[in-house]
Amino acid sequence: MEKTNTTTLSGKELEIIEKLIAKHGNIVDLDMIYKIMDTKSKQEVKNFVSGLVKKGWLVRVKRGIFVISDISSRGTTGLSQLTIAQIINDDSYVSFEAALQYYGLFDQYLRVITSIGKKKSYNTKFSSWTFKYIRTKEELFNNYKEFNMDGRLVKVALKEKIILDFLTYRRTSNNIDLIIEKLKSYKNDFDIQQLIEMSKNCSITVIRTLGVILDLAEINSDNLYEIVKDNKNHSFMTTKSDVFNAKWRIYVDKHFEK
Repeated sequence: MEKTNTTTLSGKELEIIEKLIAKHGNIVDLDMIYKIMDTKSKQEVKNFVSGLVKKGWLVRVKRGIFVISDISSRGTTGLSQLTIAQIINDDSYVSFEAALQYYGLFDQYLRVITSIGKKKSYNTKFSSWTFKYIRTKEELFNNYKEFNMDGRLVKVALKEKIILDFLTYRRTSNNIDLIIEKLKSYKNDFDIQQLIEMSKNCSITVIRTLGVILDLAEINSDNLYEIVKDNKNHSFMTTKSDVFNAKWRIYVDKHFEK
């Protein structure tokens, strides 16, 4: 008995896919497919979708949402990592290295895409990538911009917000080195006054760390210093910080002291 070529679309499958693309583009959900198929049987839709997933013509991004593959990339989405991150959790914005990369400030290939969200912190895998979501407070879910990617609006942190996200959620020695490097190399790409204004919503530890960073990057920190100069408590930059910076009243790692 001759084997069926599972990569081939039947006439009905091709017609439905063409209608979906014409009406919705290549990102679809079960409800869209149900309406295009014009059937009363949801089981028929599920069977149809299951068949296309097995053949590689539909790629499941998350429960109920799929990407239609084209002939050259059957079984893959062809979408940017940032678009996928937004599809997985629409109530989030992309930040950290992936956002820096979007602005042309980071050139390493990424296997992990990290976003800030309002619901919960979790990781999920799709294709060869890991998508991480860090839960934030409502009042810190801001300072992002929407960009059109792959026919969808994708939220990406402003460049200045990326710095504050690093200092709020991933304040490690290596990441602080990364921020200093980016500020030195791309000084004209960042709005320092906007960065200082945004930092007012952050913890005093973040503000003090930012102060040290601006000083090391040889950027005027006078306006930032005005925010914390009267606070006589002290902070720790990282868990390994053991050298006291008297100006910013924060313990820093040794190699951050000039």
